[in-house]
Amino acid sequence: MSQQRYEDIRVHYDNNVARIVINRPKKLNAIRIQTYRELISALREADDSSDCHLITIEGEGGQFSAGNDLADLVNAKKEEVMEGVQGIFDTVSGLKKVLVAMVEGVAVGIGTTLLLHCDIVVASEKTKFRLPFANLGVSPEGGASALLPRAIGEKMAQEVLLTGRFFTGAEALSWGLINALAEPGKVRDRAEEYITMLQQQPLDSLLATKELMRRSKGDISAVVANELDVFAGLLESESTRARINSLLK
Repeated sequence: MSQQRYEDIRVHYDNNVARIVINRPKKLNAIRIQTYRELISALREADDSSDCHLITIEGEGGQFSAGNDLADLVNAKKEEVMEGVQGIFDTVSGLKKVLVAMVEGVAVGIGTTLLLHCDIVVASEKTKFRLPFANLGVSPEGGASALLPRAIGEKMAQEVLLTGRFFTGAEALSWGLINALAEPGKVRDRAEEYITMLQQQPLDSLLATKELMRRSKGDISAVVANELDVFAGLLESESTRARINSLLK
């Protein structure tokens, strides 16, 4: 296990759990190209490490993630965006180890689509979820066009993707997007209950079960790639760039 230094995330290993924290609290843990690269590196290293049986992901400062860092996104090269977004979702959808998400505050854009690839998700009762792709003039990413209808039903998926409205932790729980709710500040405690249960299971059984479930989903990487082609094309349009730039003023 390397002792790689990161700027946008923190990583430490504790009792066979790799704990990854998105560490950009001043930006509400918005994800830039560098963040993508660091998350990909940390997740892959954890997945390949014999010191890791489980992986957790959370955000610093009581916020999960406000989504893509729009200022970074509009100024990045197309190939960098493609590499980052395709890379992170290929990585999380292909993880051998169980991934547990602890969600506080906001979960916007990738802050929500990432949860579709997590095995266990615990969120705060006050978490605000949003998938504002249409509002920004782009399209869904992360396999959301396929995975979200499976997770929450076609009609609700259409509603939250087409309107981009906020939805609550209670809604997310009732739809099946998350596993459990906790009081604000108690998300980690609730997640640790799941972690304790998972650590009591034979690792080989967890790996085999997750692999079988992954195979049943089909080729999610191809879905992500198709979405990203459409996303990148829309991102390059003048109307979308004008819409995003107006939000940055």
